[in-house]
Amino acid sequence: MVEDLIRVIRSVLGKSLTSDEASVLAGAGKPLQLGADAAVFQEGDPAKGLFIFLRGTVDIVRRGQNGAEHVIATIEAPTVVGEMSLVTERAHSASMRTRSDCEFLLLAKPAFLRLLEGEQLAAYKVLATIAEVLARRLHRMDEKVMEMSTQQDRPPAVEELAAFKQKLFSEWSF
Repeated sequence: MVEDLIRVIRSVLGKSLTSDEASVLAGAGKPLQLGADAAVFQEGDPAKGLFIFLRGTVDIVRRGQNGAEHVIATIEAPTVVGEMSLVTERAHSASMRTRSDCEFLLLAKPAFLRLLEGEQLAAYKVLATIAEVLARRLHRMDEKVMEMSTQQDRPPAVEELAAFKQKLFSEWSF
């Protein structure tokens, strides 16, 4: 069981983690098991930390302007969710609900900060992985903005998206 956990941690947080470093992360985390149709966290709640998603399927849900909920993604284990909570103080931007019985390892932000303060290499490797993921997401968003802004019959919302892109690259704070 522990070996499986270490293997999953290394597969989702970076193969550069050694087994010992993955074990440090596993020891800092808290197991969380939830049945189907349970709220893992709610949009607007304070962020809890990094969820290492070990087993099951979840829906990521956001409320629209009219208050209706929309499933924006369905995610299957193994993966990680909530990585932004380790690097920002923002509340959850969406809700996460289980579709099936699920198992997580929660690396809470205070535990992660203790690893950083203790100069654990594992924590620094996690930060490097998060930075890489965020850079890839930003690149994909940039490509999508370019694709949308070069369309001949673009709708007015594209200008708004282009303004957002400019703000993203120039201000870095919202």
